[in-house]
Amino acid sequence: MNPLPVAWRISKPWPFMFWINVLLWAGFHLFPAVIGVMVGRVFDALDSGDRNLVYSALWIYLAVIIGRLVLFQSSILSYSRLWHRMILLVRRNLLDYLMRAPGSRVLPMSTGAAVSTFREDSDQLVDYVENLLDLFGLVAFLGTSTWIMQSKSPALTIWAILPMLGAFVITRTLSGRIKMYRERLRTSTESVTGFIGDFFTAIESVKATGTAAPMIGHLADLNKDRQQSALKDTFLDQSVRSLNRNMANVSTGLVLLAGASLIQSKQLSIGDLTVFLVYIPRMTGYMAWGGQMLAQHFRARVAVTRMMRLMVDAPITQITDPSPLWDDDDMEPAAPVVLSVDERLRRLTIAGLNYGFPDGDGQGIQDVSFTIDRGSFTVVTGRIGSGKTTLVRVLLGLLPRDGGEIRWNDHTVRDPSSFLVPPRSAYTPQVPRLVSDTLKHNITMGRPLDEATLGEVIDLARMTSDLGQLESGIDTIVGTRGARLSGGQVQRSAAARMFATDADLLVFDDLSSALDVRTEAELWKRLFELRDVTCLVVSHRHPALRRADQIILMKDGRVDDIGALDELLARNPEMRALWEETD
Repeated sequence: MNPLPVAWRISKPWPFMFWINVLLWAGFHLFPAVIGVMVGRVFDALDSGDRNLVYSALWIYLAVIIGRLVLFQSSILSYSRLWHRMILLVRRNLLDYLMRAPGSRVLPMSTGAAVSTFREDSDQLVDYVENLLDLFGLVAFLGTSTWIMQSKSPALTIWAILPMLGAFVITRTLSGRIKMYRERLRTSTESVTGFIGDFFTAIESVKATGTAAPMIGHLADLNKDRQQSALKDTFLDQSVRSLNRNMANVSTGLVLLAGASLIQSKQLSIGDLTVFLVYIPRMTGYMAWGGQMLAQHFRARVAVTRMMRLMVDAPITQITDPSPLWDDDDMEPAAPVVLSVDERLRRLTIAGLNYGFPDGDGQGIQDVSFTIDRGSFTVVTGRIGSGKTTLVRVLLGLLPRDGGEIRWNDHTVRDPSSFLVPPRSAYTPQVPRLVSDTLKHNITMGRPLDEATLGEVIDLARMTSDLGQLESGIDTIVGTRGARLSGGQVQRSAAARMFATDADLLVFDDLSSALDVRTEAELWKRLFELRDVTCLVVSHRHPALRRADQIILMKDGRVDDIGALDELLARNPEMRALWEETD
């Protein structure tokens, strides 16, 4: 996948900044051409013995050097601002697509690979843009310096350039291997980072089963593979660099040998030869830089391919679509979405919902139909493996439905994954995820909650007593995935986060496991006293079943029965068996 159009589109939101950088860096790279001429003048002045001419040439040379330093600092400052915006744009667009894309979105790669794509691959693409900025100046210097040298001696110019062209051809020949080694390094790095993340997530299970030694052994094997990949990548990279650097010595030797005879025959002055000797290292470095840019082109191609793999079926323009960035001076946080009266939930209708797991591993659902009225409390219950969680996940768009219809009031929901989100719906899964931040930030998730509202959602989630047990209360850092909290505290924190959304429809998947029977009954009672909410709850616990306006009894992926608790206990043997087995 050609990264050049992608790199070009990254800079389009800031055309003025881009072209200013092009001009600044072109000037910076052109300055050595002037320096070479001035050094040649100094040596010619020394050769002539004209002291005034020497002083004049030295002062001009000093002014050129100072001017280049000033231009370099200006160029660095200007590019840092552009780089910051470009890297933010790429990462924002990657994350935005994963969060807002239609349909169910499951990462198509490991967590480690996804993090690597957000970090290294976005850096590679923006570094490629940096190389394009330098390209204008690089070409300008090579063209200008070549023109100056050939005006002094065409034959000597050929001797100077020929070895450098050879190095460039060799670098071009090795470009395929450079790409292959870089892909292997990325893959092995992803394996290591992904395994480390999974290892720490499952650390308690590892301790309990006594499998720490083999796990660490596997990590050592992954690191060994990464070490070998890194060694090959670094060896080839440094070999190419060394080849290009040493070609400067070859060119210098050839120029000295050929230039000596030209000076003796008065066809070349000492100052002219000095110009060649000043230009050769710079030209060699720039041609080596050209080889590095070619290698960077292939690295950027790998980076773009990986980013597209992360975004599955997104168009390639998604990477570079102009988007507002938080660093813009006039950027304001988006106002919270507020539903109008007509948009508020009146009735949620599910008709003929179907889903089958692609690999057949897990209980799907078939022809599930029911309705939920505003202000009601609906419980989905059934035995383990009956399809309860699958039903909820398909309803919310977390799994792609195979058929059926979902209607919010009279509106058909075509993409539940983007529609059934706050402020319409909020969800607490069986295994909630917390981020490694304070408990407060995990609850608010950036929402501007006043102290009264924050206290209310903590109380609703029955977490008030937990705060006294934490070292810093609500400002306690919860650790990776909430590792410093108990399982019940993690679930209650997720429930508080859901209450903070003030959504119309609240969906709980087995929150009861985080609460005792009495606390659960108080939670449901308090919730309906304080909020105008509608609840869909996956549970088998008596407090939830007693509270339910309707119970959806699942069996083998189908709705076995629907009704109030007393009705189901009276007519359904499956419901009676479940009631007797629980609590």
